[in-house]
Amino acid sequence: MSAIQMDLRVHDERAARYQAVALSALASLSSGDMRPQTLHRLRTHLRRLQAYLELMGENRDAKAISKCVSRLSRLRTLHAFEQYLTRLGATESDLWIIRDRIRTTLATLERKDTFWKIEHNVHWHSLSAAQANPDWMMERLHTLRRANAVALRELTAKAADNPRRKTLHTLRLRIKSIRYQEEWALDQVYARPDLVNQLKRVQSVLGRYEERAQFRKLARALDLESYAKIVKGWSRARTRARAILQELTGIIEELSGKHLRLVEPEPRAQNTSISNLRHAVGR
Repeated sequence: MSAIQMDLRVHDERAARYQAVALSALASLSSGDMRPQTLHRLRTHLRRLQAYLELMGENRDAKAISKCVSRLSRLRTLHAFEQYLTRLGATESDLWIIRDRIRTTLATLERKDTFWKIEHNVHWHSLSAAQANPDWMMERLHTLRRANAVALRELTAKAADNPRRKTLHTLRLRIKSIRYQEEWALDQVYARPDLVNQLKRVQSVLGRYEERAQFRKLARALDLESYAKIVKGWSRARTRARAILQELTGIIEELSGKHLRLVEPEPRAQNTSISNLRHAVGR
């Protein structure tokens, strides 16, 4: 058995482990486990399985797993909001409102058999039966990197033109997908750990903004006493999310495998603005 064939077997074994963890978390949730870490563990491993399926070219199954993650997004947001309000020192009345929403949302998921439906999809759609030749996985990731570079160029240009929440959210989802794909290769000779770290940083900043935007919307709808503090946090997160766009230049260059001229030549290079970034990634 060649080294690459062994790599493929290891990938499959890892996918099976991730599937087992996801099914275990689902069983806990179905039994009434309301802990945020259980839900987070489930969503994380579903995202890893989705990335595996994308790598294997199983796009239909990858979309099925992605929909499973989406079904749990509201509950995850409420869990994160409760933790955020606790750190803010929110009033007990605000915390009670969110905790009641968590209970109601969990009850709705149970009533709709959401956990059972997700379990069904994890059983039938989270592992690939595809056969690959010895060089396939490495070549597949190289192909995806080039495609991801093109996609990021387009999304970054769009975000530079219109850095609003919806645009940045779309960009964040693509970055998250790329990150999980790259993490599958971290133990391989073609790994790019520096790229993974860059992706994590940008994803974190964009994710914080999306999260704070959701919190702001919820706080306004529920008339929470902490609304003013939440708005301040949202404003800071928005500023950082828009500024982080400039760090995508290095990520695009790394994915494309070639040098891109991403800023104006001297002497204007000292002022690398969003307009320079937009020009560099293409219109």
